[in-house]
Amino acid sequence: MTGKLLLSTKSDRVFWALLVFLWFLSPLSVRSETTQASQRRETKTPSDKPPARVQVDPRVELFSIIFCLAGDGMYNMGLVESYSNDVQEHFGSFRKHSVVKMARKLRNTGGMGVDSPMSLAVHVEDTSTLREIVPFDRKPRHLDPKWTVERARDFLEAARQFVKDTKFDDFIREHQPLYRTTEERLEAFLTHYAHMEWFDEFFGKRPGARFTVVPALLNGGASYGPRCRTADGKESLYSIVGVWQTDDDGVPQFLQGGIILLVVHEFCHSYTNRIINQHAAQLEPAGRKIFPHVAAAMKKQGYRHWENVMYESLVRACAVRYVDRYYGGAIALKVIQSEEAKQFLWIGELSKLLAEYETHRDQYATLGKFMPLIVAFFEQYSEKLDRKE
Repeated sequence: MTGKLLLSTKSDRVFWALLVFLWFLSPLSVRSETTQASQRRETKTPSDKPPARVQVDPRVELFSIIFCLAGDGMYNMGLVESYSNDVQEHFGSFRKHSVVKMARKLRNTGGMGVDSPMSLAVHVEDTSTLREIVPFDRKPRHLDPKWTVERARDFLEAARQFVKDTKFDDFIREHQPLYRTTEERLEAFLTHYAHMEWFDEFFGKRPGARFTVVPALLNGGASYGPRCRTADGKESLYSIVGVWQTDDDGVPQFLQGGIILLVVHEFCHSYTNRIINQHAAQLEPAGRKIFPHVAAAMKKQGYRHWENVMYESLVRACAVRYVDRYYGGAIALKVIQSEEAKQFLWIGELSKLLAEYETHRDQYATLGKFMPLIVAFFEQYSEKLDRKE
């Protein structure tokens, strides 16, 4: 999950996104030769097919609107001004709706918010029925566990009524021109610049996985990486990216660099989180030793447990490898420095270790095969911290 772009928020990902904005989006005339060379490596010949499906998702918009009305800061960062105004005009009078009250309570007492709403959104078929893609009593593998069966079904029942009461479908229909323009612009950009082949090359093939990039017009700089596996085993991987750039007419636009790294970051979660989960028992001792040393900074960024730090550490180190390959070592170093400033002090060393993985693929076919070395890395790092005390 990638959080807020606004500097007044508590999310660490803001600085990360801002760094990418400054270093990737600045005019070529003021950039170094190294950065210009990096851009040439990034640019590729457009293909007939986009690297991933791009689609504004009504499910994402519905859940974003509900949690926006509930006062969740992550869903109150809309930077497409006309769209945010339309949301308030159309839905503002429904702040006391049962589903909004439920969302507010879940956020305040149940730990919901941040990426939890998006996890539920991708596990329902559509906004008309909000039918479960996989019955929740079968415990879908990738549904946020905070959504218990009873909690999720009660929420969806209230959300169905919200869709009817607010004439949500009319709102979606009225904004189709804006959605289409947003999709077309982002698809053209990704087709030209994104290197989706990197995921299979770096992590190992994931047959049948479907990549979908979802521009979320209400979410500003907040981005998420949920995924869903259907009963027949098919996987849908999502990179839900907030929209924070618009043209002079207030229409979403996508400039080089920042959006690519957000897309990569969120898709990486679909690969790395499950690897962390598979090795959680081995990582826990080191994670529990490391976390107290950075707890204050991590909690300000929304990471309250050692597991969150492990998820983010591996994602960020993988993203550095992507940057190094397509933008060059100088830019990768800047990303590392920004991560260290956010107290991910070990990202540079972890990225260096992943470079070893890249050069020994004959020995490590997938990142999962390399994971024992990553476990050992964190064990050694935690021991160094103990010795410093």
